[in-house]
Amino acid sequence: MLALLATLVTLAACMPSATPGPDGSGNSLRTLAGEAVSTAELEAFIVETMEKAGVTGLSCAIINDSEIVYHKAFGVRDAEAGIPNDEETIFAAASFSKPVFAYLVMLLAEEGVIDLDKPLVEYLGQPLPDYPGYADLEGDERYRELTARMVLSHSTGFPNWRFLTEDGKLSIMFPPGTRFSYSGEGIVLLQMVVEEITGQNLEALAREKIFGPLAMTSSSYVWQEAYADNCALPHDEYGRRQRLNKRQAADAAGSMATTAGDYARFVAALLNAEGERKASIDKMLEPQIAITSQSMFGPGAWQEADEDRDISLSWGLGWGRFDSEHGPAFFHTGHDFGWQNYTVAYPGQGIGIVLLSNSDNFESVAQEIVEKAIGDTHSPFGWLGYVPFDPSQQKVPPPEPVAIELDPATLEAYVGIYELTPEESIHVKLGDKGLLIGDGQEWMPLYAESETQFFAEVDDARVLFVKDAVGQVTGLSLTVQGMELPPARKLE
Repeated sequence: MLALLATLVTLAACMPSATPGPDGSGNSLRTLAGEAVSTAELEAFIVETMEKAGVTGLSCAIINDSEIVYHKAFGVRDAEAGIPNDEETIFAAASFSKPVFAYLVMLLAEEGVIDLDKPLVEYLGQPLPDYPGYADLEGDERYRELTARMVLSHSTGFPNWRFLTEDGKLSIMFPPGTRFSYSGEGIVLLQMVVEEITGQNLEALAREKIFGPLAMTSSSYVWQEAYADNCALPHDEYGRRQRLNKRQAADAAGSMATTAGDYARFVAALLNAEGERKASIDKMLEPQIAITSQSMFGPGAWQEADEDRDISLSWGLGWGRFDSEHGPAFFHTGHDFGWQNYTVAYPGQGIGIVLLSNSDNFESVAQEIVEKAIGDTHSPFGWLGYVPFDPSQQKVPPPEPVAIELDPATLEAYVGIYELTPEESIHVKLGDKGLLIGDGQEWMPLYAESETQFFAEVDDARVLFVKDAVGQVTGLSLTVQGMELPPARKLE
């Protein structure tokens, strides 16, 4: 759930040979403007750009003429050990998981298994609020309007994640289908419906209908032990190695692991679709809901802006999309602690790029790399919240916290279960050497900075135990990599 810290090290680049380019030589790639960019020039640019921004590792796959023509890995998968990435290195897909799931839903729609416009509750055996995790919707009948189309176009009205809301509850924030608001919660709901309809879990469905047919042999929604020998580790903005989250449960919103080559095979399959499959892909890429907000996340997600109207920024079914002089394009971002990814493709040109990074610094130079590699100057990086690299901003790690000793009686008062959401709890127990925090199965040590403030040696995690007026422990606040989660209430 959190990530292991490591020391800051110097980045290195791994530069294996490129796959053949459009001219068959492996030395040239084509941009959207029809210009040639040599692979040597591109590689030198990527290495220089990564080094200046402190990007730990990157895997890049490029599509020309709707075929993968280039795949190369840069930097290291483990900064502490200095182990280089290669083309087979596994990365966390993060939200790249969502378009793959959307494609699965479109395949099921082709088969008549699901209707994109049929209310999801009609596929369920009981009212949605009766299901674990959806009791918060009791009394709001708008849940009966939710459809797969609304989920895939991010117009359900759900928040991205309930635990990020002020009260930590799931709610419908606006009439379903009326505006865009990116929501992992919606994807999770549709996954539940798909699994109930088919009687199969997401991983089995994805293997049967996507990973197998598209030869995505290094992709999975759950951790595979085969990945252990060549898996990138996440790194924070200071280049410190973090603990790898080996996802044990398939999550359509973000648990997929993959390679840049595998994901490029998926993108290429969309570009090369024919017949009924092409009709499904065309539907995926049609605008479903216009985007007029200032940004994808944060306060700007609720503020109107004109910056992206000239590219007709919108969301289709599983993909963001925009228009340009090179024709329409579809895109998606991927972001998690220590992982940052971006992909964009222009169907009319048959040109696209997939970028997977195990660094919190990649987004600062994503625009530069995408423009150099394929000549794309229209991707909405500002709306996505990508802050350009600023050489004047020196990144200095915060001072390491200093642990102090507390007596066992003080520590014992913090032992218990803390409810973050109705489905998520934080467990605290007393071990031989002090407090441990975890999910009830995996545990990590907590170290005291003061009587109530503790830290873990992972992800700059801080835990503040909250007491009432008479000194009873009533809850805790958890901050991870600077992001404060809603308070968790101590259960009796």
